[in-house]
Amino acid sequence: MSWLSRLGLLLLLVVSFSVSADSLISQTFDNNGSSANNHTLRLCTLDHWPPFVDRSAMKGGWAVQVVDETLELAGINFQRFYVPWARAVELTQNGDCDAISELYHDPQRELWADFSHRYGELSMTLFTHVDHNLKFDSLSDLTAYRIGLLRGANISPQFHRTEGLQLVPLKSVQQGLKLVYHQRIDGFVTGEKAIRFAMYQLQNQLSDIKTQLKPVAPAIHVNELFLGFNKLDPENTKWRQRFNQALKQLMESGRYHQILEEQHLVNR
Repeated sequence: MSWLSRLGLLLLLVVSFSVSADSLISQTFDNNGSSANNHTLRLCTLDHWPPFVDRSAMKGGWAVQVVDETLELAGINFQRFYVPWARAVELTQNGDCDAISELYHDPQRELWADFSHRYGELSMTLFTHVDHNLKFDSLSDLTAYRIGLLRGANISPQFHRTEGLQLVPLKSVQQGLKLVYHQRIDGFVTGEKAIRFAMYQLQNQLSDIKTQLKPVAPAIHVNELFLGFNKLDPENTKWRQRFNQALKQLMESGRYHQILEEQHLVNR
């Protein structure tokens, strides 16, 4: 098969996936009817974002598990649709999805979404070796260190505007942690939960990795995660209120922290 044929087949698969996802959503309910009246919430979700969303992982990833258990606790029937991020936003904006998960807060998004209470966060955190005295008060202090990060990663606008940073682009979180463990770079920065999960995965190779690496405070950047309910259907307000109430119960009962432990995202 020529490369042109392969490219054509790939494009056909991508288009087919997009069409099938949209068709499934539109077939779930009559477009002229209220999904709330049909008692099922249509939830758009980013298709893959480990360890937040990962259909190959336990319970679909920690963010999926938190939202699923909260919706179940609230007595809300729901159906998830895993689609690329830009499509998830579009489907929620036009009302084909009632809500979108893993949403950062942004004033522009308030034009089309009502935000739930915060159910998680993405904390961009620098990890270093326990024998390393790496510390910083401002981002410019980090210019003295060699810092690994995922190739193409977006840590924060301020971070990437800092002149003089000695950045080492890497292929994976595990690669970065191994380099820090062996003290070949001074630190590695990405989402803290991704680091915690990667350390759990590396324990078979490096049994003491959890005790040999440490986070450096403060976090470089923090994004909070919300459900965003589209404003087109006023019934969505009721769902948002029920979700918020159930989320409070989940946290106060200790179940939220248990989920983080089950997903190996806390240092035990």
